[in-house]
Amino acid sequence: MKLTASNLAQWFVQGDHYSIALDENQLVFESKQMTQTVPFSIWDGQCRVSRGLVWGRLTFIVSPVDRPAQKIAVYGLPWSQVHEFAETLSEHYQAWLGKQQNKFMLVEPELIALRDELRDFSGFLRVEDLKAWQVKAQEVFERCGVLPQVMATANPALYQSLYGWLQNGEAQRNARNTAWRDEELARWSTWFDGVESSPLNDSQRQAVLMDDNHNLLLAGAGSGKTSVLMARAQYLVASQQTEPSRILMLAFGKKASEEMAERLAKAGLKGVETSTFHAFALKAIKEISGQDANIAPMATDEETKHSWMTLWLAENFAQPAVEKRWLKHLAQWSIPGLSAERPLVEQAHEAKLQRWLWRLVDLLAQQSQSVTTIKASIKGDEKAESELALVQPVLKGYLAALKEQKAYDFNSLIKEATKLLSKKSESFGARYDHIMVDEYQDISPARLALLEALCGGKRNRAPSLFAVGDDWQAIYRFAGSDVSLTTGFMSRFPSGVIRYLDTTYRFNSQIGAVANAFIQVDPQQLSKPLDSAREQKKKAVHLMPSDAMESVLEKLAKSAGDKPTSLLLIGRNNANKPEALSEWQSQYPNLSISYVTAHGSKGLEADYSFILDVDDGTFPAKSSGEGLESALLSVADEMEHAEERRLFYVALTRGRHECWVFSHPEKPSVFAKELWQGSYPVTSKLSKKVLQAV
Repeated sequence: MKLTASNLAQWFVQGDHYSIALDENQLVFESKQMTQTVPFSIWDGQCRVSRGLVWGRLTFIVSPVDRPAQKIAVYGLPWSQVHEFAETLSEHYQAWLGKQQNKFMLVEPELIALRDELRDFSGFLRVEDLKAWQVKAQEVFERCGVLPQVMATANPALYQSLYGWLQNGEAQRNARNTAWRDEELARWSTWFDGVESSPLNDSQRQAVLMDDNHNLLLAGAGSGKTSVLMARAQYLVASQQTEPSRILMLAFGKKASEEMAERLAKAGLKGVETSTFHAFALKAIKEISGQDANIAPMATDEETKHSWMTLWLAENFAQPAVEKRWLKHLAQWSIPGLSAERPLVEQAHEAKLQRWLWRLVDLLAQQSQSVTTIKASIKGDEKAESELALVQPVLKGYLAALKEQKAYDFNSLIKEATKLLSKKSESFGARYDHIMVDEYQDISPARLALLEALCGGKRNRAPSLFAVGDDWQAIYRFAGSDVSLTTGFMSRFPSGVIRYLDTTYRFNSQIGAVANAFIQVDPQQLSKPLDSAREQKKKAVHLMPSDAMESVLEKLAKSAGDKPTSLLLIGRNNANKPEALSEWQSQYPNLSISYVTAHGSKGLEADYSFILDVDDGTFPAKSSGEGLESALLSVADEMEHAEERRLFYVALTRGRHECWVFSHPEKPSVFAKELWQGSYPVTSKLSKKVLQAV
């Protein structure tokens, strides 16, 4: 069935459509340039008739799935036939639509159930929840063969509901979750007031409710991250979203893990699994493989480690080829504890040599890339290439010894657990609904791979990862942590969610004005507000010459009076510990004075703090810039002293009331100079001339 313009009409029509045909359940339009086919499924069934001076015109509205609705007009049609042709098209369309509606009636209950699945969903609707529903919905539509306009005609409300979630799902999800969050905040308001020793603030309450597939909570120094972790675990159980045994809380150290367990027990929440990464890896290996995972004595006992290394070095130094390689290296670069002036085999027991070797062996063992990739990455760094040639055989021998003992060290333990979980995550990981990780900024690539394996597999609902950390306090790169796994969280998990705790209860606003601005000089650190609960106008960070330390101590002790006052002395290394510390502790009994390294100060707080020896070459520490260790720890495009800056930030944020930064009067470090040269609210007793020097 076809209606076509006459030859004369076609000449007048030029490039427009001049022919319309009905072919089964589709319309076929012709013009001089093309033929266009439109199935009934994208036509609205309307055929609009209009008349020109001589001929008739038919206009159709079509709505392709992937494009906006469009108008198609056919010109130059014989007017005497236009109405009859339009009626015939409408009759064919109505007959087709009737059959489709009969088909729809058969599947309507299934589509209603599909709609109700989202309507009745309780809790936070995650990205993966929505994706899973959308996949299921598409499968239903494809199987049933129901067309959109059929549903729109037969059941408009159902159509709008289903296609709203299919075509604009993320906006619908966000709106639904916002409403859910507001309801939860109101419902649990009184509970949030009393769950911890102090009522949770708004950002803490919002954080407790984070429940997407991948959640990162940035918790600045003193912002109450532990309170959020504890409150979240209790909320999940109290709101009946899960059982205690289906929550896994992971920490990096045994002490931190035990403290979490103690706090949960004190709160009356029993059954939550708290563990270190290594203890969890041991459990996973045993349960999946059915065999105990033995930790090698070399991994835990220094004497055993020393004995193995001494024997390995003695045996290998006795080989001329090995000795020649080491001597060639020594001719250009030094090695701690080793001298070319004595037979190498006689020095195999040297403690400094072994510490240097174990350090590089451990770093190499942590790497996820192959040796070939490592060689390519250090190409051109002669020292690094030479050190790799020395250390790689040691690592190979060490791994062979572990294999012979059928035992693991801590690196291989994580890797083996990850390998097994990748295969069995659907069964092993299915026991957990929520995985919570403390101090996430210290995550290493190997530990993150374990988490991803645990959360992977094809399951209806994978565990929610709730990571709490602070990229501003990432100071353990030397131990294998990678801060880019935190700063690049959204790159790794594009559907992830990042929130932050915006209030610190530790230090006042003047310390915050210095510390928060100082850390954000590095553009790679994540930007976030961290307001102090205690506002003050008096400056609280002071630059002082090192020889003024005793006078500051005396004034501090005098002002403290009988009030118990704590003072933290913080140095870059143990070498910065003051010789007079014991004397000061006796001389000022009203001051509780203790010394820690900058790394050891993390997690601690005191009324006041001293940062010692902020001198050129001391804090920030010098970086060799070459060698294998430097190459393995390097971060692409990282600004100079990036990790040292984070370490100094940690030191700055230990004191509640005031912080004194002590430097050599003639050799203040770049950090001390920056605090003076920048727009930081600090006082100074150092020479302006020295501080202003570039």
